[in-house]
Amino acid sequence: MNRWFWIVIIALSTGVAQAQRVPTDSLGKVVVPLVTGDTIKPAVDPNLPIDSLAIRDKEKFRPEPRKATIFAIAFPGGGQIYNRDYWKLPLVYGAFGGAVYAIRWNTLRYNDFLTGYKAFFDLTTGNPRTDITTVPVYLRDREETRDLTLDQVRRGRTAYRRYRDYAYVISVGVYALAAVEANVAAHLKTFDISEDLTLRVEPSLFQPFVSGPTAGVRLVVGFR
Repeated sequence: MNRWFWIVIIALSTGVAQAQRVPTDSLGKVVVPLVTGDTIKPAVDPNLPIDSLAIRDKEKFRPEPRKATIFAIAFPGGGQIYNRDYWKLPLVYGAFGGAVYAIRWNTLRYNDFLTGYKAFFDLTTGNPRTDITTVPVYLRDREETRDLTLDQVRRGRTAYRRYRDYAYVISVGVYALAAVEANVAAHLKTFDISEDLTLRVEPSLFQPFVSGPTAGVRLVVGFR
């Protein structure tokens, strides 16, 4: 019995000594073994270039609101281009182009009626002419020329001048709105939206003034 006891003790002591032995190479330097597995990264050859070892994450573009506004004022759509919101360009150019087209269209019609209005007066003296009661005016929307009275010409001239002025106001509004949108979009791109935004339902205990505690639930929104 004593013999087997001492055999077991000697075997255990030998195993512990082998486990504690530090491996060395032929020069006596300590060699650290590489452990491979699903959770251990493989060893990296130090001779590989740095660019092949590291994956450079592309920095997220963060526009400056001030620059976005300056570009938007410099030319239509400039702020959207600076913010890289290219999908907004058709909206900006469509709205601005529509306003410019309205200015041109109403200006042409205004000039048509203005020419007819001037025909009722003697331009040298400024007095009304008594030899005519109507003048031919080209109506662009109908693509025809009609004889109109002084009152009709005056009302048409006033109406299309008003429409032209409205078109100018709309074009300035579109220009300003594009600049404001570029500034706001730049601010939103630099705004830190936390990924840790959670909505939880938790039990709660209410304590009204006129009665005892009442059990209930509450919604809790978590921010980082």
